[in-house]
Parts: sequence; structure tokens; C-alpha cells
Amino acid sequence: MDIEKLKQWMDVAQNMQGGDFWKNVFDQEFAKQFMNDQAFNSSFTGFDNNSSRKESTSQPEQSPRTFPLIDLFEGDQEVLVLIELPGVPKDKIELGLSGNVLSIKGVAMPLHTNLNPTYSERFYGEFQRQIKLPDMVSPNDLSAKFWNGILFVSYKRFLENKEIIPID
Repeated sequence: MDIEKLKQWMDVAQNMQGGDFWKNVFDQEFAKQFMNDQAFNSSFTGFDNNSSRKESTSQPEQSPRTFPLIDLFEGDQEVLVLIELPGVPKDKIELGLSGNVLSIKGVAMPLHTNLNPTYSERFYGEFQRQIKLPDMVSPNDLSAKFWNGILFVSYKRFLENKEIIPID
């Protein structure tokens, strides 16, 4: 923030509370009201109505995503779960099953630990995700293969042959 914007901000602050701004700055309700006030937001071109800072380099805004990303495919004979794990080695992944809930957890480590990221959209750190499967399945019936950063988890569906029961 340059000095001119700081002066503008100080003027706005003084005008909003008649000099009592600093007494109320840590009051959460006051802060919400202050940050949402149109007079404040229109004084600074670098802020939008949600009071979040806009980047000088226009990066696309993305909603927070769950990691890892998955796709679930169902067929009459088989169910397939694709789990994206870019850059995560197989030995850092743990797969579990409880009833019809598939659990995956692990650690995604940065590729360049000696460099500081300037901009990053990738996830790093410990992760855990639970995926509800459409069927109850035994761990022995699951098949898991890891290839090119994608974990393929599948199982064959065992459809029961229904018998016709005569009604008397």
C-alpha cells in the first residue's frame, strides 16, 4: 500500500467513527460493517465489495477444491474410481476400506524444496479423503493400480440372481 492510499484510508477511518476508529478496530461486528461499507470500498481501487485483495497479475479466481480429485464410474459389471495424485509417490499413499467407504490418505511433497513458490495452485501436505462407494464390498475384492499419478481402484459387482417366488 503506498503512502497516498494510507492517507486516504486514515481519512475514511476518522470520518467513519468521529475519531473512535482505533478503539473499535478489534470489534468483529464493527470490522464487518466497516469492511462492507461502500464508502471504504470505493476509496480503494484494489479492493472489491468482499474486501478481498485483487492480484496485480490477473490470475483466474478458482473455488477451493478438494484434494485429491476423483472420478467415479459405474457399470453393470464393475465400479471404477480414478484418484488424481500428481507428484505423489506410491509409497506415500495409504488406501483403506470400511463398509462402503473408501479412504485415501497420504502426503504430497513439493518437488522443489529449496525454492520458494511465487504462485502455486497445487496442493502440498498431508491429505485424507473418503469416497462413498455405491456397493458394500470386501477389501479382498478391491483392485488398486497406480500409474502416471493416477490411482485406479476397481471392483467387480456381484449381482445376485433373483429367483421368482410363487405366490399362493
